[in-house]
Amino acid sequence: MDPAKVDGLARVLEDVSRTRQVLVFTHDDRLPEAIRRLDVAAHILEVTRRPGSMVDVRAGLDPVERQLQDAEALCADDVLPDNVAARVVPGLCRLAVEAAFTEAIRRAQLRRGRRHALVEADIEAADKLTKRAALALFGDASKGGDVLRRLNTWDRSAADAYQAVNKGAHDGHRGSLRSLVTQTRKLTNTIYSRLP
Repeated sequence: MDPAKVDGLARVLEDVSRTRQVLVFTHDDRLPEAIRRLDVAAHILEVTRRPGSMVDVRAGLDPVERQLQDAEALCADDVLPDNVAARVVPGLCRLAVEAAFTEAIRRAQLRRGRRHALVEADIEAADKLTKRAALALFGDASKGGDVLRRLNTWDRSAADAYQAVNKGAHDGHRGSLRSLVTQTRKLTNTIYSRLP
């Protein structure tokens, strides 16, 4: 199903749900994304199979919050070796920042009437965090050299968090991982507020 049809399906399900209870099972993340973006009233749940065939059901989180909660859980895990946490936690934080920029790109470009297929092609082509940030901030993935300057105009801590997650995902993070998650949450909140 192409992205425009996913939006259409979300609207059809919204209409049907006015008179019926609707349950949808899918492995495709595009439907929950469309439900959130289109502000369709729905309860999104995630079903996960844990070791020993235990089934876990939790509230479906947007990609940003899912990555941040997973990063927080790893910070609280006393069994995870420090050298592993120092690489994995920044990677999750980076994924959260990338997801926030990706959502901003979709919102802005679709609101302007751009076709779904073109928006998704642009997102796919912006295969690095800096390209995706530039696409979200400037509408042009080639303006990666201007990303830090723009983030600094928002707040110096935004640029610092951006650099820390980008570097930490590749080289590991040497500082406090809990502080990194907190800084990342602040950055993603800033992205949401600055790029509505």
